[in-house]
Amino acid sequence: MGNLISRRRLLASGAVLTSLALYSYQRGLRYPALSFEHNAPSSTLSTAQLNLTLKDCIAVDDTTLRAIAPEPSVTVQLAKGSSSFKVTNIATNAILEINRGHAYKGTVDQQVDGISRQLSIQSAADQSLKLDWTVPVSEGFEFAVMGDTGGGSELAWTLKRAVELGAQFLIHLGDFNYSDGEYDAAIRLFNDAELPCYVTIGNHDFHHSGLIYDKFLKQIGPMNHAFELAGTRFINVDTAADFWPKQSGQRGKLFKSLDAATPFIGEQVVFTHRPLKDPRPHDDHEIGGIGEIDWLAKQSRQLGVSTILSGHVHHCAELDFQGLCQLTIGEGLGHEDLVMQKPVSQIMMGKVEPGKKLAHRWEHLNMPWTYHLSPTHLVKLQLDQRVKQLDWYRSMLTAFADA
Repeated sequence: MGNLISRRRLLASGAVLTSLALYSYQRGLRYPALSFEHNAPSSTLSTAQLNLTLKDCIAVDDTTLRAIAPEPSVTVQLAKGSSSFKVTNIATNAILEINRGHAYKGTVDQQVDGISRQLSIQSAADQSLKLDWTVPVSEGFEFAVMGDTGGGSELAWTLKRAVELGAQFLIHLGDFNYSDGEYDAAIRLFNDAELPCYVTIGNHDFHHSGLIYDKFLKQIGPMNHAFELAGTRFINVDTAADFWPKQSGQRGKLFKSLDAATPFIGEQVVFTHRPLKDPRPHDDHEIGGIGEIDWLAKQSRQLGVSTILSGHVHHCAELDFQGLCQLTIGEGLGHEDLVMQKPVSQIMMGKVEPGKKLAHRWEHLNMPWTYHLSPTHLVKLQLDQRVKQLDWYRSMLTAFADA
């Protein structure tokens, strides 16, 4: 009898372990720190007055949406009466198109405040309408790219510099959260920016005294997502942590859905945090999961991707990797300026024109010296062996203190 019970327990334990392994295989495990892959943000929002179906935007709370692409849309089902909500992260030149339907009775008012839109809707009955924002860039546009800024003065300067260079939007390649308080500071800066920002998650952006994926998903957007503008597709791919298995979770689902869709005719660009290949000689600060690099490269080539944008290594460079052009743009802290003792840090500008390959150029970040003094810099410079002349660095700090 005892052997029978033991055998049943063994079989039950085996079934549980098999189920857990299968669940893990499908959902995906991230490491470090070990956690299951998180679900993507919901595409719906329901309140007492209205029901919203969201495309290319997320619900931050019951009254605020954040666009995660240049041309979001919202389908509104509303009850009789009035309601209002805000949509943030929309380009100032985006045009609202309202599809009221033939029987719609009511009004829609939009107030523009920088990259935010306040919508006030009045309805005479239970009705629906669709709100679409479009960006007039049929002849092409430019966008800025930068990673590894932290969430302080360096991020503020990067946003300012992107506007100066005429960017339609900024792609941020992750790592805006190096020290206490930077996460919330970065979100405020993204919300108050003069141009929309589309952010991929960095390895410093999902853990700080514990896992904080929810904060990213609720206030910035999904960790895997694709959008199109002017004939170019931008694919946001999560490489902030290693994956097991490599093709699992939301990232795997995104590649599968894109691969199964009608082939995309046009330029395609992946933007992500960690590079496929560390461009610095004798360094390997890159994606580390088993087989992930080759799998990501293969999936990208299979879709027809030509360019990979990455950060992570606090350095700027370009190289060819397995048939892909990898552009690494990670000088958001302007750290190279202090290493070289002169302004050398760069920001990248990409140019999109219908029917043409993505063009890019490097521009000086031109960050003022006083912006290089964040707590992150002070710690990093003390640890960076490349900074040989610390006396020069100390004298610079003294000069700023005396100014």
